[in-house]
Amino acid sequence: MSRSPPRRLVIDGAPFICSVRRGPVTADPAWTVLSAYGAGRRLRIRFAADPASGRLSGDAGLATGSVRTAEGQWVNLHRPAVMRALIDAGLAAADVRGDERDGWALLAVATLPADADADADADADAGSGASA
Repeated sequence: MSRSPPRRLVIDGAPFICSVRRGPVTADPAWTVLSAYGAGRRLRIRFAADPASGRLSGDAGLATGSVRTAEGQWVNLHRPAVMRALIDAGLAAADVRGDERDGWALLAVATLPADADADADADADAGSGASA
């Protein structure tokens, strides 16, 4: 299992700790999860791979945190603006417990930044403690 360092984000005035992890290479289907914890809330957004429909996630050879939509768009889950958009959509859809949500469904309704597929290298300068 591959996990990125946690990132701190302030969402609706509350601090959240966010991380992205990929399932083990043996996972079937392959998956990637964006997790957010804070302000008494917990949210896990799971992207399960479905190669038949063009949805790729967690597959060997993909950078950790990269997912590909059925429309062919690559989305970098490490981007703070992408994290924020997905967490906002997930919190709006989640119940009080903040159960795990289908990432593909949230991706369809989230307002992503225009450059959602940009490299995480641009964010590396901000460090893992950056707020977005």
